[in-house]
Amino acid sequence: MCDSFVQIKTIKDTKTIPPELQIDARIVYHELKEVEITVQGIIEKVMSEGDSGLRELTEQFDHCRINDFIISNIDLDCAWRQTDVAFRNTVEQIVQTVRDFHSKQLEHSKCFSRNQSILGEIISPIESIAAYVPGGRASYPSSVIMTVIPAQIAGVKNILLITPPHSNGEVSKDVLAIAHYLGISKVVRAGGAQAIAAVAFGTESIPRVDKVVGPGNIYVTVAKRLLYGIIGIDSLAGPSEVVIIADEDCQPDWVALDLLAQAEHDPLSRAILFSTSDKVITQVHKAIQSELKSHPLPFVKAVPIYLFKVDNLLSAFEMTNKIAPEHLELCCTDYLRLLPLIRHAGAIFLGNGAPVALGDYGYGPNHVLPTMSGSRFSSPLSVRDFLKTSSYIFPQKGDPTLVYSRYASLAEREGFFFHRKSLLARISPP
Repeated sequence: MCDSFVQIKTIKDTKTIPPELQIDARIVYHELKEVEITVQGIIEKVMSEGDSGLRELTEQFDHCRINDFIISNIDLDCAWRQTDVAFRNTVEQIVQTVRDFHSKQLEHSKCFSRNQSILGEIISPIESIAAYVPGGRASYPSSVIMTVIPAQIAGVKNILLITPPHSNGEVSKDVLAIAHYLGISKVVRAGGAQAIAAVAFGTESIPRVDKVVGPGNIYVTVAKRLLYGIIGIDSLAGPSEVVIIADEDCQPDWVALDLLAQAEHDPLSRAILFSTSDKVITQVHKAIQSELKSHPLPFVKAVPIYLFKVDNLLSAFEMTNKIAPEHLELCCTDYLRLLPLIRHAGAIFLGNGAPVALGDYGYGPNHVLPTMSGSRFSSPLSVRDFLKTSSYIFPQKGDPTLVYSRYASLAEREGFFFHRKSLLARISPP
């Protein structure tokens, strides 16, 4: 059973993901390769021409001519002053909530002793980063909060914000206002692959940074992929996605809204429901249809919404772990008891009162999350993304003969003559 965008099916075999939910790694690879040619040209133009190349590319892709890429501090201050009091109060509260959560992630240097020797790790912040805040279809002021605050808690000294301009050359006032409130003094009106290249190499007006974080479109993703090694990156973002597991304890109208909210993100978004109840699936389907009659949004109707019937909750959890979604809602009985069954998910929302939108706008955890099954091997953006570790060893005086001899014998087996000699020299110093 289905209509133009809602597909309703029953899953019997949970050993494999239904074809419509599978992400074919080969297809993704080839799609990225196709974009690579364009992005390589963009990168090389910015690398060789600096500001003039960036200006030309901005005119080509964003349809505006930019004279000054760096937005003045006066404009940042005005943006904050011109916002309404309610917005400012909301921002202040969200910033505090997000800061409270992320402050618990801060790690410190550590050391321990072994046989009187001292071993340890020095944990220090990255010196400079760029936070990419998407634009285009909409502005995302919440992304300023999510990318900047963890960096500030980590102790990053130089934080640059990059965000695409509108066709009139302006940048979202809300983005500028929050940047000002957070103390960011350097905001660059540039986006896409060209902005990533600019902060990777530096231009006449834009400084080079050590790492870039934040989600963007496929051109941003490919640019980050190509430039990794020249510049650090957080992750490679893909289309947004949600999985909802629901039984008869759920609120079907709320589930429908959460699926539709996901569909608002992007034409390539994925919104998936696994339910043990035919009744719930029918009610959710009716609620979706009702919402779109009251609020007809052609863009949302372009996104397929999948409603799957499963035999039991364990089957739903098994399928979810195979999908490894960006967002997961558990609107079912005993969700706390079942929570340990989840191995792969970027962010998990527990109970009927926890929609994904709660996390999107700053309930505490970060909303920059792994997508396209990335939660199998990566994590949400955190303070740890802005820290780096240097290990150290401090061998103490004593009788190192046995230890050094062991290492020297291994160096000899690997064919490293001077490694061996360097170790043996410590046994009988001059």
